[in-house]
Amino acid sequence: MAPLNEFEGVYGELFNRIYAYVRAQLRNDADAEDVTATVFMNAYRAWGRYEPQAETPAAWLFRIARNAVLDFHRGAGRRERLLYVVGREREDVDDPAVMAERGLEHERLLGVVERLPDRQREVVRLRMAELSFLEIGTLLECTDDAAKMLYHRALRALREMLSE
Repeated sequence: MAPLNEFEGVYGELFNRIYAYVRAQLRNDADAEDVTATVFMNAYRAWGRYEPQAETPAAWLFRIARNAVLDFHRGAGRRERLLYVVGREREDVDDPAVMAERGLEHERLLGVVERLPDRQREVVRLRMAELSFLEIGTLLECTDDAAKMLYHRALRALREMLSE
């Protein structure tokens, strides 16, 4: 087992990002909380095998999170992959009309992201979770330049689909 003080720093630094990544894919608070707990339990158990020279703690944890989400879908008998919430959280707005408009915009965007090819959807999810292109490349088993190209192609495709 890992010394608690070493793992605490990684947990504190990355918990919100991991939870947001998982929650965006599952779109259900209870499931996201369960999967996130599983991610950190698995990470804590494997902490002794983590090699910092091979990848950053963020890339390592996101790999564990990605696998946990895929395991969740397999366990639930689902084959489709859930969408990533593309838009970042915005400041609170009290105007119900603005809130409704943003909700409609968000739903439209989710529908467009769903139409992207699998790898493009994945790179958008990981980028929105604030991973670097180097970390994304590690997770997707490609170079950081290839991850950048994949991301830019995804953005171009999203722009084209949104202009239709």
